[in-house]
Amino acid sequence: SEAASPTAAGSPLALGKQQGICQWDLDVQPLISSSKWLQLHGLKRNKLSLSQILSQIGFQHRKDYVTTLGKLVASRYADGLFPQYMRAQDGSVYNLTAKKELILHFVDCLMRAIELYKQRVEWLTSESRQIFGVIQEQCIVIVLDFGTASPTEFDLCCDALSMVLMEQVTQIAKFNLIRAAQDLMKWQQKCAPVSEHTVKSAVKWLWKLDRMTAASHTSSAEALLEAMSDETVEAVYFFAVGDVPGDTKQLLLQKICDGPCPVNTVSFNAREDGTVFFLKELSQLASGRFHAFAERIDCTDATGPALKCEEDRNSLIAQNSRKVKGRMTLAGVREDVFLIWKELEEARSTLTQVQKILSESDQPASQDGIIYVSIRTVTIAFMIDLFCLWTVFIISQFRDDFLRSGCRSMA
Repeated sequence: SEAASPTAAGSPLALGKQQGICQWDLDVQPLISSSKWLQLHGLKRNKLSLSQILSQIGFQHRKDYVTTLGKLVASRYADGLFPQYMRAQDGSVYNLTAKKELILHFVDCLMRAIELYKQRVEWLTSESRQIFGVIQEQCIVIVLDFGTASPTEFDLCCDALSMVLMEQVTQIAKFNLIRAAQDLMKWQQKCAPVSEHTVKSAVKWLWKLDRMTAASHTSSAEALLEAMSDETVEAVYFFAVGDVPGDTKQLLLQKICDGPCPVNTVSFNAREDGTVFFLKELSQLASGRFHAFAERIDCTDATGPALKCEEDRNSLIAQNSRKVKGRMTLAGVREDVFLIWKELEEARSTLTQVQKILSESDQPASQDGIIYVSIRTVTIAFMIDLFCLWTVFIISQFRDDFLRSGCRSMA
């Protein structure tokens, strides 16, 4: 699904344009949702949120309500013994007890997390992911509805789908392709296991499709129903090029919403607002996800439908990704990108706070942690207090004994 978010400098959209990385970190690349990815690499999962870090480098300076006094009373045993940090969010005060080495360790961890989140945003918004989103299932059918695509746009679709097959489908278990047309066209009768041979075969089949094949207003619904008839399918992807006619929309709503598996919709170069909003609604009703891609016209440099599978895989992906460049769609910034961007912003804010704590600390990195000095000071103070109490007790005993002995003498 899509979600609105900022589009200024530093936003997910701006970050997505910085696509110069060819070799991605392995942790960046799993074909899973952003929410699942953050369960593995998020700040809280790795104990890197600000509250978690503060609890590891110090302890909160408490205030308790004293009933007899009728007010909040702060503990004073740490006054002057610990450096303190006040959280701007809630005004809570923490006594800092850690060595500088530990604080530096958290700075390093946060910087690595920031780099990882930046790469994930860039990965999500590059190559086949900007066109198709992230394939999250292991057995899928892609239904192709080319509509009234022009020859140039048809070739661009084939470039885009070739990237999807080679970058993402190669990482799942089974797949199939179906073209929506008056006479239904299937690459295979049932989903086929993924292998180098089957992916190459699918790319060849794709580039041999005739752009002028006749279609009707029922073609899309029939193709989707045929895709869902395969009981092994986990999800269907409906790749819709251009705009969806009104009578086709009504039929899809009637036939698809109660299907046996989710239908994820992909809008490719829709011209009308209504098409984008319809495909988004259809995906929600069919328990699927929505993705929208809009081509930047100034970047198009499509070529004819040569047999792309014969070329080197990496150079083909690079070539196609140069042709298929996207811009902001009517649906706004993608939700999966927005989730990572929010985590990135929190990591940056936390890093700023931890660096502030580090800069305000006077303790050299080689010195023993202040916690040990503080405990020793508190212990000495406690022993002095205990000695004073013991002295008062002894003097009181002597006085009582003296008074008792004096009374006996007088008697």
